[in-house]
Amino acid sequence: MATYGMLTREGKSDMESWVQGITQTKLQIVGFDMIGLCKFFEITKGICTQMVVDCLKSELNLDVTTEALAAAVRRAFLRGLALELRQGYEKEEYTLPAEVWEQPNTHIKLPNITGQEFIAELQQRVWEVFEPELAGL
Repeated sequence: MATYGMLTREGKSDMESWVQGITQTKLQIVGFDMIGLCKFFEITKGICTQMVVDCLKSELNLDVTTEALAAAVRRAFLRGLALELRQGYEKEEYTLPAEVWEQPNTHIKLPNITGQEFIAELQQRVWEVFEPELAGL
Protein backbone atom coordinates (compact mmCIF):
# COMPACT_ATOMS: atom_id res chain seq x y z
CA MET A 1 0.00 0.00 0.00
CA ALA A 2 1.48 3.33 -1.01
CA THR A 3 0.13 5.24 1.97
CA TYR A 4 3.65 5.79 3.31
CA GLY A 5 3.93 9.17 1.58
CA MET A 6 0.52 10.53 2.42
CA LEU A 7 1.58 12.24 5.63
CA THR A 8 5.17 13.15 4.82
CA ARG A 9 4.85 14.20 1.17
CA GLU A 10 1.20 15.12 0.84
CA GLY A 11 0.46 16.40 4.35
CA LYS A 12 -2.69 14.29 4.65
CA SER A 13 -3.71 13.74 8.26
CA ASP A 14 -7.51 13.70 8.01
CA MET A 15 -9.67 10.60 8.18
CA GLU A 16 -11.29 11.01 4.75
CA SER A 17 -7.95 11.20 2.94
CA TRP A 18 -6.71 8.07 4.68
CA VAL A 19 -9.87 6.06 4.00
CA GLN A 20 -9.71 7.13 0.34
CA GLY A 21 -6.00 6.37 0.16
CA ILE A 22 -6.30 2.87 1.62
CA THR A 23 -9.44 1.85 -0.22
CA GLN A 24 -8.89 3.53 -3.59
CA THR A 25 -5.89 5.52 -4.67
CA LYS A 26 -2.90 4.14 -2.79
CA LEU A 27 -3.69 0.46 -3.28
CA GLN A 28 -2.74 1.05 -6.91
CA ILE A 29 0.85 0.26 -5.91
CA VAL A 30 -0.15 -3.42 -6.24
CA GLY A 31 -0.17 -2.82 -9.98
CA PHE A 32 3.57 -2.31 -10.08
CA ASP A 33 4.05 -5.95 -9.15
CA MET A 34 1.55 -6.99 -11.80
CA ILE A 35 3.62 -5.54 -14.65
CA GLY A 36 7.11 -5.42 -13.15
CA LEU A 37 7.58 -1.67 -12.75
CA CYS A 38 9.61 -0.02 -10.00
CA LYS A 39 7.34 1.05 -7.14
CA PHE A 40 8.67 4.60 -7.39
CA PHE A 41 7.55 5.07 -10.99
CA GLU A 42 4.80 7.70 -11.03
CA ILE A 43 4.15 6.91 -7.37
CA THR A 44 1.20 9.25 -6.92
CA LYS A 45 -0.83 7.64 -9.72
CA GLY A 46 0.18 4.01 -9.51
CA ILE A 47 0.26 2.21 -12.84
CA CYS A 48 -2.81 4.01 -14.10
CA THR A 49 -0.98 6.46 -16.34
CA GLN A 50 -0.96 7.03 -20.06
CA MET A 51 2.74 6.15 -20.12
CA VAL A 52 1.97 2.64 -18.83
CA VAL A 53 -0.87 2.29 -21.34
CA ASP A 54 1.49 3.30 -24.13
CA CYS A 55 4.22 0.92 -22.93
CA LEU A 56 1.82 -2.02 -22.75
CA LYS A 57 0.68 -1.26 -26.28
CA SER A 58 4.22 -0.87 -27.58
CA GLU A 59 5.76 -3.88 -25.87
CA LEU A 60 2.87 -6.36 -25.71
CA ASN A 61 0.38 -5.00 -28.26
CA LEU A 62 -2.09 -4.86 -25.37
CA ASP A 63 -4.91 -2.33 -25.73
CA VAL A 64 -5.94 -1.18 -22.29
CA THR A 65 -7.18 2.03 -20.67
CA THR A 66 -6.10 3.65 -17.42
CA GLU A 67 -9.56 2.85 -16.06
CA ALA A 68 -9.17 -0.83 -16.95
CA LEU A 69 -5.77 -0.89 -15.26
CA ALA A 70 -7.22 0.63 -12.10
CA ALA A 71 -10.06 -1.92 -12.08
CA ALA A 72 -7.63 -4.82 -12.61
CA VAL A 73 -5.42 -3.67 -9.75
CA ARG A 74 -8.41 -3.30 -7.42
CA ARG A 75 -9.64 -6.80 -8.32
CA ALA A 76 -6.17 -8.26 -7.70
CA PHE A 77 -5.91 -6.50 -4.34
CA LEU A 78 -9.37 -7.62 -3.22
CA ARG A 79 -8.79 -11.20 -4.35
CA GLY A 80 -5.51 -11.30 -2.44
CA LEU A 81 -7.22 -9.93 0.65
CA ALA A 82 -10.06 -12.45 0.29
CA LEU A 83 -7.56 -15.31 0.03
CA GLU A 84 -5.76 -14.16 3.18
CA LEU A 85 -9.04 -14.03 5.09
CA ARG A 86 -10.06 -17.48 3.83
CA GLN A 87 -6.73 -18.85 4.99
CA GLY A 88 -7.48 -17.73 8.52
CA TYR A 89 -6.20 -14.20 8.84
CA GLU A 90 -8.41 -12.05 11.05
CA LYS A 91 -9.38 -8.43 10.40
CA GLU A 92 -7.65 -7.48 13.65
CA GLU A 93 -4.31 -8.51 12.14
CA TYR A 94 -4.48 -5.68 9.60
CA THR A 95 -3.30 -2.97 11.95
CA LEU A 96 -0.26 -1.28 13.37
CA PRO A 97 1.45 -2.93 16.34
CA ALA A 98 0.26 -1.58 19.71
CA GLU A 99 3.73 -0.21 20.46
CA VAL A 100 3.05 2.54 17.89
CA TRP A 101 0.60 4.26 20.24
CA GLU A 102 1.95 2.83 23.50
CA GLN A 103 5.52 4.04 22.82
CA PRO A 104 5.33 6.78 20.18
CA ASN A 105 8.55 7.99 18.62
CA THR A 106 9.15 11.43 20.13
CA HIS A 107 11.54 12.35 17.31
CA ILE A 108 8.79 12.41 14.70
CA LYS A 109 7.54 15.96 14.29
CA LEU A 110 4.57 15.26 12.00
CA PRO A 111 0.91 15.33 13.06
CA ASN A 112 0.15 12.20 15.09
CA ILE A 113 -2.30 10.04 13.19
CA THR A 114 -1.28 6.82 14.92
CA GLY A 115 -3.35 7.29 18.05
CA GLN A 116 -5.45 4.30 19.04
CA GLU A 117 -8.73 6.17 18.45
CA PHE A 118 -7.74 7.34 14.96
CA ILE A 119 -6.58 3.85 13.98
CA ALA A 120 -9.76 2.22 15.36
CA GLU A 121 -11.99 4.57 13.36
CA LEU A 122 -9.82 4.15 10.28
CA GLN A 123 -10.09 0.36 10.51
CA GLN A 124 -13.86 0.54 10.86
CA ARG A 125 -14.24 2.86 7.89
CA VAL A 126 -11.88 0.85 5.66
CA TRP A 127 -13.63 -2.44 6.41
CA GLU A 128 -17.00 -0.77 5.67
CA VAL A 129 -15.68 -0.19 2.14
CA PHE A 130 -13.95 -3.55 1.62
CA GLU A 131 -16.40 -5.99 3.23
CA PRO A 132 -19.27 -5.57 0.74
CA GLU A 133 -16.85 -6.09 -2.14
CA LEU A 134 -15.22 -9.09 -0.47
CA ALA A 135 -18.62 -10.70 0.07
CA GLY A 136 -18.97 -11.13 -3.68
CA LEU A 137 -15.67 -12.97 -4.09
